[in-house]
Amino acid sequence: MLPESDRQERLGDQLDQAADPNLVDSHYHKSLGVQPQRASAGPTAEALAHGSDGQVTDESNELPIHYVSNSARRRHKVFVEDEPLIDTTAALAKHSKKTARLEKRQQKKQARKVHSEIQSLLDFPQELLLMILGFLQPSEVFTMLRLNKSLRVLITDNERSIADDILRHRYWILKQCFPLPVPFEMVPSVARPALMSEQWQDRLRIHKNPYQHIKHIDPSHTCTCMSCVLAWNNLNIILDLAHWQQNLSTRVPLPVIPRGTNPEWNVNLLDRHAATVTRAMKSPLVYARILQIHLETTTRTIIRSSSWRKKGEKSNAVKPRTYHLTDAEAEAGTDDFLQRSGPPSYQPIYMRDNYYSVEAFVPNRKWGKEDQRWFYYAKWPRPHENDLNWLAARFTPKPEQKAHEPPSGNVTEQSQGSFTTPNESTTPQDARLMEVTFPLDEKSESGS
Repeated sequence: MLPESDRQERLGDQLDQAADPNLVDSHYHKSLGVQPQRASAGPTAEALAHGSDGQVTDESNELPIHYVSNSARRRHKVFVEDEPLIDTTAALAKHSKKTARLEKRQQKKQARKVHSEIQSLLDFPQELLLMILGFLQPSEVFTMLRLNKSLRVLITDNERSIADDILRHRYWILKQCFPLPVPFEMVPSVARPALMSEQWQDRLRIHKNPYQHIKHIDPSHTCTCMSCVLAWNNLNIILDLAHWQQNLSTRVPLPVIPRGTNPEWNVNLLDRHAATVTRAMKSPLVYARILQIHLETTTRTIIRSSSWRKKGEKSNAVKPRTYHLTDAEAEAGTDDFLQRSGPPSYQPIYMRDNYYSVEAFVPNRKWGKEDQRWFYYAKWPRPHENDLNWLAARFTPKPEQKAHEPPSGNVTEQSQGSFTTPNESTTPQDARLMEVTFPLDEKSESGS
């Protein structure tokens, strides 16, 4: 540490040096690397050196030295860099012969291409658009109904053809196993009295009372012949079985309904299922959607059953799936795998407890061991027509007639075996329905 007197003396020397301009000038030139100019000997020597006429040059005419600080230089640099840049680059002109040949070749290639004006799906021709819709799943068609008004009109106007294509491509086996019941309004008038007769409705009581998973059929809206009753029950079972798949997958027990009771939640559930089946009787797309639901339920159940193992069974053992279903077939969304050999569905699902053991519910067919293929029952609506013939012959109520009045009606019954002979006013459809096609019943009657 310097004493206070030395420090004051050194500070005074620094102030004197800062006040001397010559010293500041020399320091500045040293920092710039320039030798400082020496002072001239005098005005006379300077005048003689320049060959002047003896006049003395005034020191006030000399240019002053301007000092630019570093901060000013930085400000100037920033100002220059902030100026906007204008991009003046442009593509070079192509004047080579090679470029001209390439452009000409490209123009010829574009001219050969077909320039289509199709910008959306609705720009396709109607035949092509209907063909595309025929390869979709029913759920996808219902989604497209909400797309716009034009597509909705197109689908609703061609619903029958679209649904037929979907059923032929995807559900041609399930279509034979699950026919649609016939609406009562489509039943010929000659068979309606037999269907609504008290005697026949009493016989159908066995199909109405005990079921807790099927809403009983309404005879005023749906045909109640035996074929239509079974078709109604099977379609309602499809929807009810699909409703409880989550419980079956998670092993949650199905709710038990005490005998003689019918809770409100079950009534509402069965009403929804019955309304869906009623819509399917008039809408082919709804019918195709029901078959899609059942196909998804079947594949889901088969895959779930193959992954389960019994107690003590090896987990790594390969367990064959029913109908030899593969993952690719399950993803394809078609029922082609159902044509392979598998367990038949002879027994109906008469209660929800059967859901635990059913894998594939595919009724109305029988496996032929000799031919190694499935045999389906008579093609629909032939079973329905046969049932109507049988009902019209046995359950048609006889009208009460007075003794003095001759019998009236379109059909004159004659004792010619087990069939009736129509008269001239009978329509061909009614005449065909009046034929009895059950020889087994004839034998039983004759034997009795």
